[in-house]
Amino acid sequence: MKVATPRFGEIEVKDDAVYCFPEGILGFAPVKLYFILDNPKGGPFQWLQAVEPPELAFVVCDPRLFLPNYAVAVRKEDLANIELENIEDGFVLVVLTVPSKNPRDITANLMGPLIFNPKKRLAKQLVLADPAYTTKHRVFGEEGGGEKKASEERKAQSGS
Repeated sequence: MKVATPRFGEIEVKDDAVYCFPEGILGFAPVKLYFILDNPKGGPFQWLQAVEPPELAFVVCDPRLFLPNYAVAVRKEDLANIELENIEDGFVLVVLTVPSKNPRDITANLMGPLIFNPKKRLAKQLVLADPAYTTKHRVFGEEGGGEKKASEERKAQSGS
């Protein structure tokens, strides 16, 4: 199928690359069909692009890229409607918010992960109640990005 997107132009999408979200995504419940696009500019971020309406797309990424210990605690019944027996058989992405004024202030919604079943091409958004996670987790650290924080930590360790 061909999808004419405002961001990426016309894209040829194979039917087996489309994921169905039976319950939709929070705030976009009527939209059920999406596909994942690698960022044309490279890097770890991807796009979750709606088939219809083609104007709808989310920046997503694997949360373990910036939070290696991120874990989604789920019950078997949470995964039943996407026919996923074990979360390890699927994969997890989180939705990112990229502010136009300062893209370095990217935040991730860790409380609403997207769970994908690649074998069945089904997916869903979970809503976690874990107080360790927020809907606006800073991807690049609290102030000035992860590089600044790492530099400060190195200075502290070296005694300078």
